[in-house]
Amino acid sequence: MSIRNRLLFWLLSGLAILGVCFMVADYLIDRALLADIYDDQMNQIAFAIPANFSGGDLEKNTPALKYDGDDSILQIWDNNGKLSYRSHPDIVLPPFPTPGYSEAQWHGNEWKLFVRKTDHNLIQVAQSLDGRRNIALDHALRSLVPLLIFLLIMGLLIHWSVGSGLQSLTRLSQELAKRTPDKLERLASQDQPQEIQPLTQAIDTLLQRLGVALESQKKFIADASHELRTPLATLQIQAQLVEQSLGSGREAAALADLKAGVKRSSHLVDQLLMASRLEFGGMHDPHVPLQLHEIVRQVTIDFIPYANSRKINLGVEQLDAGIIMGSEYHIPILVRNLIDNAIRYTPSGGQVDVAIRAGNQKIVLEIEDSGPGIPPEERQRVFDRFYRCLVPQAAGSGLGLAIVKQVTEQHEAEVYLERAGRLPGLKASVRFNALVPT
Repeated sequence: MSIRNRLLFWLLSGLAILGVCFMVADYLIDRALLADIYDDQMNQIAFAIPANFSGGDLEKNTPALKYDGDDSILQIWDNNGKLSYRSHPDIVLPPFPTPGYSEAQWHGNEWKLFVRKTDHNLIQVAQSLDGRRNIALDHALRSLVPLLIFLLIMGLLIHWSVGSGLQSLTRLSQELAKRTPDKLERLASQDQPQEIQPLTQAIDTLLQRLGVALESQKKFIADASHELRTPLATLQIQAQLVEQSLGSGREAAALADLKAGVKRSSHLVDQLLMASRLEFGGMHDPHVPLQLHEIVRQVTIDFIPYANSRKINLGVEQLDAGIIMGSEYHIPILVRNLIDNAIRYTPSGGQVDVAIRAGNQKIVLEIEDSGPGIPPEERQRVFDRFYRCLVPQAAGSGLGLAIVKQVTEQHEAEVYLERAGRLPGLKASVRFNALVPT
């Protein structure tokens, strides 16, 4: 059901219910007023009859009345119980002895009675209560036609006014239907009703976010395509060299180069997938309490064989216990990337130290190495995707620190690079908010 028809139905239903309530109230009020008026009328009729009334005079001078349903019926009996007068010959009620007002059942109908006793007569005035109700009901039903006309006019007005108010939504939907991914500018809102403007502002915000996401996705795809081109070309050349080396005795060296190229390409693809996941869906990963020192300890142990293969002395300098809120999937990746970078860029025979330092409401992860370090003017740029320093040993994907930056932003943490204190190389630090037990 459309909004217009729904509003029309509920508003007219409400008005119809109010109209029926009005008619019922009108009926009850009229019935009460008629009861007072007719009771006074019956009293006046009874006391208008003289106390020594002789029915013969009234019978001679007054024509017989025809009963009309709501008439007051006057009947007079003398002391001998003889009916000396009756106003309506076709209806004769029995005498009721109780003086004053009373109600009685006669021939299946309810009657209101007023009885006056004099020294010579019993004067009784009766009126049908059904007749009174019918008068009140007729009066109430007379308002039914004006009510129906009122509902018809209100229905037309509501139909027109709702349609006029919904034109803004119709124009808004038509404008949205024309939008394309390359046309996401703000919607026109100068002529919109005040109630529609918050919706337009919310859609504008959504379009702006969608534009940023699409632009970021385009840039990511362009960067990834550019970065994948070089290793794939290298793999192609190395495969040709393997083919040319067959039977020459240099097969083993050519295959070793090809395997190394495949490994670098695989590492690049893994990093690309991770960066993509963080950028387009990482914010939805749930954060849970994590023991950071346990994660760092386990990742460090995992890297020991790789460090040994490169003759790097990898160790833990300090490991304070600490709990943070974070993604159990992304935090290990952050630690792994930092330690991998330190080992990768440290010359053979060097040293990498890992530390966890717990302070007041903060937990700091520190990784120092004895490598060449990063010049101060490049320490911010290395967090950009695919940016590489001009370091002779550099063989990374250019995504490791960019991923670290994304993870820290999603955890409201801070990452910064500086010259190491104890070792001659670089120190990477990540400052987390500690989870304080309650």
